[in-house]
Amino acid sequence: HMSQFIRSPMAALAFGASRLTPTPPSGRGVGTTRTAICSTRRFSFPSGTRGCVVFASADDTHPSRKNEKPETNSVGNKGFVKGSGVLTMDQLLEVPIKRFKPTSEECPFCRDAPVKENGSKCLGICRNPQNVPGPLIFPHEMQEVTDAVRLQINALRENDEPRSHHGVQVMWEFSVESGNMERSRYFGMTSDMYHYDHFIGKSLKFFGPLVRNKGVTKFCDVSEMDDGRTMVKVEVADDVNKPTFWVFIMVKRSFGKYNGCWQSHRVVQTDANFHSEYLEFI
Repeated sequence: HMSQFIRSPMAALAFGASRLTPTPPSGRGVGTTRTAICSTRRFSFPSGTRGCVVFASADDTHPSRKNEKPETNSVGNKGFVKGSGVLTMDQLLEVPIKRFKPTSEECPFCRDAPVKENGSKCLGICRNPQNVPGPLIFPHEMQEVTDAVRLQINALRENDEPRSHHGVQVMWEFSVESGNMERSRYFGMTSDMYHYDHFIGKSLKFFGPLVRNKGVTKFCDVSEMDDGRTMVKVEVADDVNKPTFWVFIMVKRSFGKYNGCWQSHRVVQTDANFHSEYLEFI
C-alpha cells in the first residue's frame, strides 16, 4: 500500500494535498508518479529494507537541474533552443539574434572608411571571397589603353594559369566597377558587380569565346567617345581560330589604388561590324 512508503508527517501532508496520476512503469521494479506541484519516484529496494518517497521540485530552473541536458523529445517543440531546452516567450525574447553584416561593416579595413564617390566604402584591400591572393596581372599607370586590353585578353587565353579562373580574376581587377553595389552594364546587360563569385559565372558565359583564345588578331580602332571614355575595337581568334569581335570601353581611373590607370568600364561582344544591341545603352 502507498501509505507504507510515507515516513514523515510533512510528506503525508504533501501526498494528501494533491491527486496523484500514476504513469506506467519505465522498467522492472521502477515506477514514476507526478503531481501538478511535485513529483515522486518509487524504486525497488533489497528485501528487508523500507523505501521512502522523495518529493522534488518540477521547476526546471532549480539549481540541481541547471546542468541537465534537454530531453530528446523536446527537440522540435515550440520554444526549443539548442543547448537551452524549451524556453518561455520572455526567455526567447532575450536570446540575441545574429545579424548578417555586409562587407562594409565586417571588414576591419573598410568598416570606418568614408563612402566614396562611387557609392562604396571598400578600400580595395578586403578579404578575398575565393581565399586566394591577388592576380599576377593588374592595372599600372605605365600601361597604354591597348596594353590594358591586351593583358585582359591574354589572361583569359590562359584562364586557369597559374590557378583556376586566374584570367577572370584579372578581368575583375581591371573592371572599374567591381565591388560596387549599383547595377552595372559591364557585360552589356544589367547585372550586379558586388559579388566576385557571381562575376566568375557571368564572365565564363559572356566571355566564353575569349577563354583559351588564340590571341589578338588586330586592334581595329581606338577612339575617344563624346563622354570622354575611350572605345577600343578588337578582333580576337577564339579557341578554334574563328574570328570574334569585341568592344572595350575604357576609362582612366581618377581615384583609389589604381589612380591614373586604364580600366574597363564595358566589355561587349559584337558582330563583324562592331554593332551590338547593347551599345546604345552603355
